[in-house]
Amino acid sequence: MTRISNNLNEGRPDTPADQTELLKAQARRLRKALATRDVEVSHAGSLELLAQSHGFRDWNTAVAMTRRNIPTHVADLGIGKRFAGSYLGHAVSGDIRSVNTTPVGGVYRVEVHLDEAVDVVASDRFTGFRQRIGARINEFCEPVLTNGQRGPGLSIDILL
Repeated sequence: MTRISNNLNEGRPDTPADQTELLKAQARRLRKALATRDVEVSHAGSLELLAQSHGFRDWNTAVAMTRRNIPTHVADLGIGKRFAGSYLGHAVSGDIRSVNTTPVGGVYRVEVHLDEAVDVVASDRFTGFRQRIGARINEFCEPVLTNGQRGPGLSIDILL
């Protein structure tokens, strides 16, 4: 709940139900504000826009972040644990196969097996599907490069 609390709830109730209701109320206000500018958005569309404005992939991810065990540190990860996150812009879920330290402080190598293979090639001419991924993350489960700088890769958003 750290992300939600930091973004939405400063000084407000801290239960998952309260946080979800706050998100819904913000989505209703967003929809009304857009309507005053002659922009019609469905209720579902306003939920999606609101979730993305808070940095979440979609509404379901935003709600999950209020209700699930969110890894805030690499110590929360473990072999065999299930996760949901993103890999190179694809929403993914799967099992954690290993978590190891690297020679660079604060950088960890994690190996995962995805439930469904994702195409990691951005070309229309060919595809490259991957289901087993080795990636580097920092202590906050965010993707990093070998030197520890933030970069593209695997992000572990929630434990399932």
